[in-house]
Amino acid sequence: MRRESENISIISITSTSFILVLGNSMLIPVLPEIRDDLQLTQVQASLILSIFSIAGAVTIPFIGYLSDRFSRKHIILASLLLYGIGGLVSGTASIIQTSFSFEGIIFGRVLQGIGSAGTAPIAMAIVADLFSGSKQLKILSQMETTNSLGKVVSPLLGAFIALIMWHYVFFVFPFACSILFILFFLYVKNEQSPYEQLVFKDYVRHLAGVMKDNKFYLFTSYSAGALCLFLLFGILFYSSDLLESQFETHGFMNGVILSFPLLFLTVASFLTGNVMGKFSNYINRILTINFLLLSLFLLGILLYDSLWWTILFISLISTSIGIILPCMNAIITNSVKKEARGFVTALYGSVRFVGIALGPMVFGYFMDFSIPTIFVLSSLLCLLQAILCFFYLNKTNKSISFHAIINWFSLFRFPFQGKKQRG
Repeated sequence: MRRESENISIISITSTSFILVLGNSMLIPVLPEIRDDLQLTQVQASLILSIFSIAGAVTIPFIGYLSDRFSRKHIILASLLLYGIGGLVSGTASIIQTSFSFEGIIFGRVLQGIGSAGTAPIAMAIVADLFSGSKQLKILSQMETTNSLGKVVSPLLGAFIALIMWHYVFFVFPFACSILFILFFLYVKNEQSPYEQLVFKDYVRHLAGVMKDNKFYLFTSYSAGALCLFLLFGILFYSSDLLESQFETHGFMNGVILSFPLLFLTVASFLTGNVMGKFSNYINRILTINFLLLSLFLLGILLYDSLWWTILFISLISTSIGIILPCMNAIITNSVKKEARGFVTALYGSVRFVGIALGPMVFGYFMDFSIPTIFVLSSLLCLLQAILCFFYLNKTNKSISFHAIINWFSLFRFPFQGKKQRG
């Protein structure tokens, strides 16, 4: 019975990633109908998506402070409640269809964005609070796998619901949040913060010390997560346009083709979680190698102008990103002590939001005049990130020395060596 309760608790925690992804991905296939029905401009329609990410990115650091100051479980419960209410507001505004329907939808989306800030980012801190060792790594990877799976499923779910009526898409949020709220309330253990009596000024002073002591480590971790999401969503945006304009595939077929890279992402995240415990001492090396591979894969796309060549290399890119993100989750949640963990993981969620928002914008800008330029620049960014990971994501080796560099190449001997014989 106790094991069953723990399994439900883990499912509840990892499901926050799925709820987070629903916020934008489920609305993507519905936007053209919303735009036409409400007679919106293209900018207004895109604002329905972007306002969610903007509200989340701005709110996450404050939610992180509250999760360190009070109970993380209570913060997540309040966030789920707000997320669901936002869906009700947007859905009701869309059905009523007054002259203020668009403003009502936007207001609801702002509420949802604020609520999203207290879901998966805070759940990562809960995982670090409640679990340790290989089990913690596995659950963090499951969160990333659930997030990746949500990217595959949610657009299909939104398109299916829109066959009935697009307004109903907004009501999926309160339904899903209600179920998760009940599961969280009943099965997730409540961990009280040891800093409930700490005043805000002292908390900020303590946090500033934490950030200063770990500045290079945290900067490298945050930039790695942001870069991965920037590349993923930027390349998906590029691929969607490429399929439509150059290879003349449309509608449902576009969704099927683009689901392949996302499936690679999901499988890579899942497999990484299952084996990461065995390689926990080599995470920084795994990250370095995969960023180097990303640098090569991004250049590889430019070598040959073919649909399947492009999809192959996008799938390879997605695979490396699927390996990197679970490792980054483990690094972030274990980078600082418990009293600052909520803020640090929340800020990580914020920079991920920024990466998601910037990817399509930057790729779209360069696509108007020079597509090779954005891929070359992205390749250089990955190369720089590999260097940062090499030097700064090994806390046990803060000094940079020739001896440390030589030792790093022992990577090519792990973990396939047999056990040393005695005697």
